[in-house]
Amino acid sequence: MTDAALPEAWQRAELPELPAGAASVDDFARTIYGRTPTGGHVTDVVLRSREEGELAHRLRHRATISCPLGDLELDTLLHLPVGTTPAPVIVALNFTGNDQTIDGDQAQRWPYAAIAAAGYAVLTVDYRQIEPDDPAPTTPGVRALFPAEAGSWGAVGAWAWGMSRCLDIAAAIDGLTTAGAVALGHSRLGKAALWAGAQDERFVLTVSNDSGCCGASLFRHPGGEDIAAITSRFPHWFVPSLSAYAGLEKSLPIDQHQLLACIAPRRVYVASAEDDAWADPIGEYLAVVAATPAFEGGGIGYHVRAGGHDLLEEDWRHALTFAQR
Repeated sequence: MTDAALPEAWQRAELPELPAGAASVDDFARTIYGRTPTGGHVTDVVLRSREEGELAHRLRHRATISCPLGDLELDTLLHLPVGTTPAPVIVALNFTGNDQTIDGDQAQRWPYAAIAAAGYAVLTVDYRQIEPDDPAPTTPGVRALFPAEAGSWGAVGAWAWGMSRCLDIAAAIDGLTTAGAVALGHSRLGKAALWAGAQDERFVLTVSNDSGCCGASLFRHPGGEDIAAITSRFPHWFVPSLSAYAGLEKSLPIDQHQLLACIAPRRVYVASAEDDAWADPIGEYLAVVAATPAFEGGGIGYHVRAGGHDLLEEDWRHALTFAQR
């Protein structure tokens, strides 16, 4: 978007003093997300049901992923556009189950018809099947299926790992192509999408929506959620040592514009909402500004819309327009 389309106060916003130079994926693994262990291979993908639709076919698969200490099974929901073969796939995790994205309380976040009309398939999985969103889960997730010596990795890292395995699943499904694959996420799953995009070069576009602290927003921009708040409420999302920087954001050796830059020369799109103060939309915008020199030819995009913390069809449409360029 152009500066003229930004709120006036944002046009006057100045970048804080940021760490100089580039940062590596390893820097972010060490400081924030943890090291993703190697291993975990898709061994079976079974079609469980197929419903023919006018714009998109709805398919459900059961996939088995073999990990060092056992198997992880995922139920996937795929909307495959009619008449586009093979279709590029968008991998996007959901919060409350696949059925809720169709006709439940999350359906407004999943405009399947508009996605299909743009020529994209979308593959989704309940993020809790990958790793429970709980600091002390009663049912273990994928992190329990790797040897302890693989190192500490947070739940955000586990969800990012799951997005890459979803792309492996897509590669096994007729009618899909992983060329042009997109990682997309909202809120905490926007953090996971960014981390997946930084690590997995098969994602040619990464889209974060309202991802906030430890997502697209700058630590060094005051406002919104901070390290003290996020590590006290969600200690399982990141490496335990991140909490040592609570109130000391300026001491961090990295900041999130460098995470966006880690994805270059592949593309990034960041979406914000004006009233989503907790996600610090100005901090997200400034991260895009700071990361722009790492991208060539319009490789990074941004929009801010009216309203609060949500994933709307408007957000999808902006991201899809950027993806189609």
